[in-house]
Amino acid sequence: MKLISCTIENFGKLNNVTYDFSGECNTICEDNGWGKSTLASFIRVMFYGFKNESKKKLVDKERNRLMPWQKGVYGGEIVFETGGVVYSLRRTFGKKQADDEFLLVRKDTNVECDDFSCDIGEELFKIDAQSFERTVFIGQSDCVTSTTDSINAKIGNLADNTDDINNFETAVGRLTAVLNNITSTRSTGSISKRKSRITELAARINNYSQTDRIIEEQTDIRDNLCVKREELRADRKKMQEQQKHLSVQKDIQALKEKYQLLDKECNNKKNAFEQYEHYFNGELPEKEDVHKQIEIFDEAGRLSGKFTHIDDDDSKRLEQLRGMFEQGVPDSETIDEWQNTARQLDELKEAAAKNRLSDDELEKLEGYKKRFARGIPDENKVGKIHDIWISAQNKQNSIVGKEMKLDLARENEQARLERAKLYKNSCVPGIIAGIVMAVIGGVLVVPVMEVGIAMIIVGLCMAVVFSVIGTVKKKQHDSEFMNISAESDNKIKAIEADINDDKNFISGTENVVRQFCEEYEITFSRDNIAWELSGLCHDIEDYRELEKRAAGQDNELSEQIKQLENRLDVFLKRYNCAANGNNYSLAIERIRNDIADYKRINQEMSKQDIYRNQYEQNMSGIKCFLEKYIKSFNGEESIGETLRNLDKKLDGYYCAKSEYDNAMMIKADFESENDISMFAAQNDADKISLEEIASDMTRIDNMIEEYAQQISQCNKQLENLQIQADECENCRQELNRLTDIQESEKNKERLLKLTKQIMEDSKQSFTSEYMGPVMSGFRKYYTILTGCEPDAYNLDADTKLTVMEQNMPRDIGYLSAGKQDLVGVCMRMALVEAMYKEEKPFLIFDDPFVNLDDNNIKGAMKLLDEIAKNYQVIYFTCSESRIHN
Repeated sequence: MKLISCTIENFGKLNNVTYDFSGECNTICEDNGWGKSTLASFIRVMFYGFKNESKKKLVDKERNRLMPWQKGVYGGEIVFETGGVVYSLRRTFGKKQADDEFLLVRKDTNVECDDFSCDIGEELFKIDAQSFERTVFIGQSDCVTSTTDSINAKIGNLADNTDDINNFETAVGRLTAVLNNITSTRSTGSISKRKSRITELAARINNYSQTDRIIEEQTDIRDNLCVKREELRADRKKMQEQQKHLSVQKDIQALKEKYQLLDKECNNKKNAFEQYEHYFNGELPEKEDVHKQIEIFDEAGRLSGKFTHIDDDDSKRLEQLRGMFEQGVPDSETIDEWQNTARQLDELKEAAAKNRLSDDELEKLEGYKKRFARGIPDENKVGKIHDIWISAQNKQNSIVGKEMKLDLARENEQARLERAKLYKNSCVPGIIAGIVMAVIGGVLVVPVMEVGIAMIIVGLCMAVVFSVIGTVKKKQHDSEFMNISAESDNKIKAIEADINDDKNFISGTENVVRQFCEEYEITFSRDNIAWELSGLCHDIEDYRELEKRAAGQDNELSEQIKQLENRLDVFLKRYNCAANGNNYSLAIERIRNDIADYKRINQEMSKQDIYRNQYEQNMSGIKCFLEKYIKSFNGEESIGETLRNLDKKLDGYYCAKSEYDNAMMIKADFESENDISMFAAQNDADKISLEEIASDMTRIDNMIEEYAQQISQCNKQLENLQIQADECENCRQELNRLTDIQESEKNKERLLKLTKQIMEDSKQSFTSEYMGPVMSGFRKYYTILTGCEPDAYNLDADTKLTVMEQNMPRDIGYLSAGKQDLVGVCMRMALVEAMYKEEKPFLIFDDPFVNLDDNNIKGAMKLLDEIAKNYQVIYFTCSESRIHN
């Protein structure tokens, strides 16, 4: 098979490009960017279509990357020959695969034919697109190759049954996926997960083994408690019957006490009613009349306030105002106009005074300039000086307490050492007793030898033992004394070190503060330094404010101010008024107030006579009303207070009468409903026994409640235990089910592993048959290209090529880029030679020798000569050094 020509209408950057191919090696040498790789891709796409059609991103899709740069028809034509027949293959491409068009025409008849479908590449070459790129199509920087199922099928002459071998990888992949899902060697496998669950269920069942026995024990305890509770309920029922009898007597006593209270209440209500009755003069006024008199009195009070409001001061004020307004009283509009004029004057004065400094302020500003001639200190620095000074003062104040603490610690430790130094040997009495016993034994040796000798031995032993004990205790005491002494020294030294640190900090702080004070002319005084620093901050702010104001003085407003003052002085002089301190607004407001006072006093004077006559008439009527109804009224008491007291007494009279009548009625009803004669025979003999019964019943109720709580707790425990028993049974059922599933999946895993191994062994057996021809072809092309035999290279049953380096087989991926390209080209040619024994395909070399050195470039050119004898070669390159001659 060979290519005759190709015509590109629009493909990538290529536009209207036509190329005729010869039968041997066709070398296309162009500069970078001409479109050599695009032309190679065009040939591949015409036979196999685009790659990466399923990618989501547009930039990853080859169809989008090779879109025509200049728009137009996307596609072209290739004329090729196969089996002695010349065909014209035309394709146009759309935005997606469904929009593509395919046309195949026999050149001898110029008629469209269906000898090949749109999958023409796979039908011609008997391999898929991936295998085509690993054999026939050798791209730049992509020379390394490996076999695929399609290549294996073609080499093994199984091209008509490629589905079987192409599906090998799919089948193995599916077996691997199923094994990974159920494997027992991974924590994610279902067998491993189920094993953990089975272990957990077995542990839970073991934990529930004692549940049935505990349920029986709790049931017995609950039944015993129920029996005891029923016994207590029977005792309580007997006490209730006894209590019922005694409560009848208790009810009679309660009725007697209630009757006594009712009688006492009637007497109290009667006394209260009689007191109210003696207050009145035999006749009671109506409530409405009293309220009306109170309203008349309140009205008289208001009238009194009105006609007594004008005093001597108001009279004098009226005379003064009449002299002031001899020329007439100005209206409010005139006052408002002059008030606005005064306000305008104040605004002008305020604007002029804002930027004017007084003599004292100017003098102060000059003093600040001299003081801060060397610069204004930073406020943050002043704040830090203030903070460390306060900290030093706090430490200074605490030193006295720490020194007192040190003296006290020294005294305490000295007393402690003196107490620890004292040692009293408590073993001396024992030693003396032993010696005395030995002496007595010596005395008794003559009359009673055995007893005397025994006493001598015991006495000497006692003396020796107590002597040794005393020596040991003395050493322990000395050791403890040394430890206490060392501890006391450490404690005192720690306090002394703390005091020295504080003194050093205070001394350093004083030096820093003293230096700062000398720099800014501040008198250094330990008592006033904090106040001086605060004053410095205030002086800094004051200095900045004075400088700001000194920059903006303006005297242009003086003339306007003088004119307004002259106008206002003329107005004020008309009403004998002057502006104190040039406060014209206040003077005009004072005239406004004088006008209001003048009008008010005139109106008040006209109302005085009317108010006074009405007041006297009201007060006379009220006195007559009080004399009529109050027995003890003499006219000298306060009328208002007497009226309100009369109102209260009237309310109290009706209330006391109602309460007295109500009390008598309640007492009469009680006497009619109860037999009063039975109260005489009633006594308190049964009071104590009734209280004891109530106490016993309370105790029994508490015990019953306690038993009920215990029974409830037992029931809750039984419920929980029953839940545990049910959970245990569920766990057993689940354990049995999971155990069966586990055994089934273990058998499944074993069968799947065996199946996978058999398939892999079968594939290796199949591929091993053509290892020899492929390796033979590799040796031939490697020798042509390099001039050396590839003795270090080996090919395994998976057609994977390795190289021996340092006595170890290495993957060719560890070789240099040039070596990888060299080996990859030879391997591709070996595969092509093994795949196509009859009709040879054309070969596309897209500058595959770019990484070879000069020596290997010469070999590569020889290789092209050798290949061109049997194959049509389309060779792309961008360098003249790699041009095939």
